[in-house]
Amino acid sequence: MPYCPKCHYEYTGEVDTCPDCDEKLVPEIPEEFDETVYENWVRIARFRSKQFAQMILETLRSKDIPAVIFSGAGYFGMTGQMGLSSFSPIDGAYSLLVPDEFVENAEFEGEALLGEEWEKSKVED
Repeated sequence: MPYCPKCHYEYTGEVDTCPDCDEKLVPEIPEEFDETVYENWVRIARFRSKQFAQMILETLRSKDIPAVIFSGAGYFGMTGQMGLSSFSPIDGAYSLLVPDEFVENAEFEGEALLGEEWEKSKVED
């Protein structure tokens, strides 16, 4: 099974590029893979924009904050038809999740990077 060399996600089928990292898949996980397992992932923000989701994901990862984006609209907004999807879920298409022990750091980075857009996208308990 192929893997993303950056996020180490395993893919099946005929996928050859990671839709999250835009990296070409490789046949094996690189040896430097950190096998730290985090529990209690928390959704802290929802974005309607792929660009905002990618910006915050790259920023958090550059600061060694584990983070993932869950796309409620399929492969980052595509539905398998030609062109962009008109699908726009009520709660935002891109959910940002981080382990609960990184929430405070992730919120700090989100505010610094996105400002007002971060405030609009935050998930409140």
